[in-house]
Amino acid sequence: MQNNQLIQYLPFFKKVSLFNELSESQITKLINLMSLHEVKQNQVITREGAKEDTLFILLKGEVEISKALLLPMQFNPNTKQEKSLIILTEKQYPFFGEMALLEEQPERSASITALHACTLAVLKKKDVIDFLNKDPMIGSLFYKNIACELVKRLKKSNKDILKLTTAFTLALEG
Repeated sequence: MQNNQLIQYLPFFKKVSLFNELSESQITKLINLMSLHEVKQNQVITREGAKEDTLFILLKGEVEISKALLLPMQFNPNTKQEKSLIILTEKQYPFFGEMALLEEQPERSASITALHACTLAVLKKKDVIDFLNKDPMIGSLFYKNIACELVKRLKKSNKDILKLTTAFTLALEG
């Protein structure tokens, strides 16, 4: 049975790196696991620290990914100082929340807020694991694509840390 609401996005899904090397029929099988969610402007999609196990694919709209600037153990956890890390639109074919599919007890590493009304495809960890255990070929490609994305993001984070460390060192010396 096909998810008719999401099957219309098949050409879009084919461009999402999460589905690299998957055939149209394999992507369609994964689409059938997804649910469609509409999010209003300024609505929080997920909050840093939340215990959730879903992956999101941004089909339409614009989101902001932000991270708390203060460590919760050292400061009042209700302090809302956050730093916007990145803004994503559907033009980038983004997905987020992938770490929740890999961790035993997932906890969100950042907050995501809709800057404009958004349409999201949502995959739940249990559905993904059950399906991919039945189809190891799709599973190996799917997890390889997640790993490739995490490597890309880790490299960017390493560069950002180097820049911050350099700036901090120069500030202390100056």
